[in-house]
Amino acid sequence: MIARFFSSADYARNRSLAAAILSAALAGCGFGLLMPLIALNLEAMTGSGMVVGVNGAAAALSTIIATPFIPALLARIPPRALMAACALATGFGLLAFPVIPDVTAWWVLRFLVGLAVTVVFVGSETWINQLAKPGGRATLLAVYAATLAAGWGSGGLILSVVGSQGFAPWIAGAAIFFAGAIPLFILRGPELQPPGAGESGFKAMAAVARLAPAAIIAGLIFGAMETSIFTLMPVYAGRIGFTEAMIGVLVAAGALGGIALQVPIGRLADRTGAVRTLRLVAVGAVILPLLIALAGGTVWLLLSLIFLFAGLSSAFYTVGLAHLGERVKATSLAAANSAFIFAYGVGSLVGPPAAGAAMDVLNPWGLLLTFAALAVVYLLGSWREKDMAGH
Repeated sequence: MIARFFSSADYARNRSLAAAILSAALAGCGFGLLMPLIALNLEAMTGSGMVVGVNGAAAALSTIIATPFIPALLARIPPRALMAACALATGFGLLAFPVIPDVTAWWVLRFLVGLAVTVVFVGSETWINQLAKPGGRATLLAVYAATLAAGWGSGGLILSVVGSQGFAPWIAGAAIFFAGAIPLFILRGPELQPPGAGESGFKAMAAVARLAPAAIIAGLIFGAMETSIFTLMPVYAGRIGFTEAMIGVLVAAGALGGIALQVPIGRLADRTGAVRTLRLVAVGAVILPLLIALAGGTVWLLLSLIFLFAGLSSAFYTVGLAHLGERVKATSLAAANSAFIFAYGVGSLVGPPAAGAAMDVLNPWGLLLTFAALAVVYLLGSWREKDMAGH
């Protein structure tokens, strides 16, 4: 059966889906380790939530800069080779962090690895959306999101085992990114359809964004939430008395929420419509951060609420991507996904510094109030778009 999967034409589509999903999931695992690893080291180096947030914004800035050019790169370079090269480059970039323990240098390194890994995510998600079938698109993307969340959670667990000091966590992260290139080489099937002429750059991104504004806003809000969760939630947990090992468990709890909740939410979106589902997610994302604040340092309650909040907020990404796939033709998906990731990058750029500053002003509850405010922004910003239930 295994040999048939690797060789039979009947499984060609599944092989391509597996290559795209696994490469992104391994990149997610690497970042699930890298983001709290950088945050904990910077907190030890500076004691400033603002510095940690500004470093997290470096990755967001790289995403914003990279995304307009990715469709053109996918049209000119074989996508598999491009994505594999970027995964390998990210791994080598991680090895430079412990060699240069300097705040400014780490900002530059975070920016450079962000450029490379953005190509992996845009390529993988475009590929998956092209291979998805109508009526099951949100569920397939939910499977992708659950696998990605498993990668993020594994990174958190690795941190809890190897710790944040010394070379070991950086070497582990590099090895994970190196492994992300392997599925792209060995799992052969339908290739990513390159963008058509004129379907790259800001103009093309703006054109497809106008077709699904609720999706683009979802990418923006999720970027601010996710990057703040992984960048500043470890700092939040440390400030309320969690040990380093428990911080790793906290990160893993959030990722497990993504694994458990994405498929049910994806099925709901396939049945009732993406926009309606996104609004329900936003309502939950207003309430849960406030409950997390009330939970304080009660471990079992905090872990349960983080599980729910991180899992629910991840649906902004999953269902937002599905909504793009509903509205955009296959050869325009690279531009559409670039617009989505661009919005994600903008959210990631402004979210962590704002949330970090809020933590410094209202220590540490400002982070949670920022999450609730972001969800309110989504409800207000997406209200006018009509749903496509029953498409």
